[in-house]
Amino acid sequence: MEKIEARRKVLFQQMLDKPGNLDVAFEYAALSSQVGDLEGAIATLERMLIFAPGLPRLQLELGVLYFRLGAYATAETYFKAAASGTNVPPKVRDKVNEYLEAIERNTQTSVFAGSVTTGLRYQSNANSGPSSQFVTLNGLDYVLSDNARKTADTNGFLTGDFTALFDLPGQGEKFKVNLRTYAEAYRDRHDLNLAYAELAAGPSFDLNRFGWEGYSLDLYGIAGGGILSGDPLTSVLGAGALLGVRASDDVFYGLRSEYRHETYYNSADHPRLDEKTGDRFQAQLLSTFRLTSSLSLGVSGIIDRFDADVGSNAYWQYAAVVGASIDFDSPIVALPGLWNFGVSTQVSQRHYDEADPMISSETQSTTKWSINVTQTIPLDKTWAAQIQASYQKSWSNYDTSEFDNATISLGLKKVF
Repeated sequence: MEKIEARRKVLFQQMLDKPGNLDVAFEYAALSSQVGDLEGAIATLERMLIFAPGLPRLQLELGVLYFRLGAYATAETYFKAAASGTNVPPKVRDKVNEYLEAIERNTQTSVFAGSVTTGLRYQSNANSGPSSQFVTLNGLDYVLSDNARKTADTNGFLTGDFTALFDLPGQGEKFKVNLRTYAEAYRDRHDLNLAYAELAAGPSFDLNRFGWEGYSLDLYGIAGGGILSGDPLTSVLGAGALLGVRASDDVFYGLRSEYRHETYYNSADHPRLDEKTGDRFQAQLLSTFRLTSSLSLGVSGIIDRFDADVGSNAYWQYAAVVGASIDFDSPIVALPGLWNFGVSTQVSQRHYDEADPMISSETQSTTKWSINVTQTIPLDKTWAAQIQASYQKSWSNYDTSEFDNATISLGLKKVF
């Protein structure tokens, strides 16, 4: 930092001696921007407009600086001026277009978007029960009841995902609200009927003005709750943060951390649920890549620590997720919109702190793997049909946690 400040002093004197020297001005502005003196960099470049009016490079740099300050209207003026000439370099035009698109996204005062999906789903193992009717508990063989065994069933489901975005008074500051809901009702296994909702809300900060171009920081509170077979299941309170960086239009990286206190409630069907009450700490490293105009890839890693009140329900979990999505032309003339095919797979390992004395003297270790494919067929601009199939397999040293489950569903999605 001392070297940069010393160099700025030298450059400042050179600008006084030769006020029309653009190279000196650009270097001084770059160093000023580097140390966070955006106003000083802007003042320098705006003086240069007297000597080089209409220079695209100069207008582009001013646009970038005002963008970092969150002064989007002024930034837009400079960006448009930079691209208005007849001999503008292609790289400058491309850069201007990137920033103009970002300004359009960032200057919407309020945005509301959401989707609702409803449909039918078949599961070969709706209750995640063991495939065998026999299990070993503390070295003794037992016959499982019908309710505990692997049971196939069909359910109707309804999901919702809603997001609202509001401008805050500060430049580059917004307030985000996200609500996710899920409900399912089974044909036979009414004890599995589930409804859950979770709300996350908090401010979002554009970090451009601090010299972190492309970075954003979301801070949010979490509140949620669910019911199972008509009885209270859980309540959730927590907080989270997401630090994201859009390295380019095609690449995004994010680091998310969350804390949740999860409270579980006993019921007649589930008398030991309160033993699962505890604190969850989760860290997730995520990334998305747009490889082509139609092909995208997502990769994430997750570390999950659940500190339950009862040690046999406390665990560490490690997971990795990989997914891909591709758009392609509709094979049906009557449905001209782009179809989308997505595939994702996840593998996780869970290691418990203590043994469950009702099952074994050994601590439990479980590995799960799943794969999911989704075909989305747009019916018009806001409606789409979805066909989804998945398979999950669980391996464990506890017989009660070994199972597999195949599902297939048909849904109708409304986007607004």
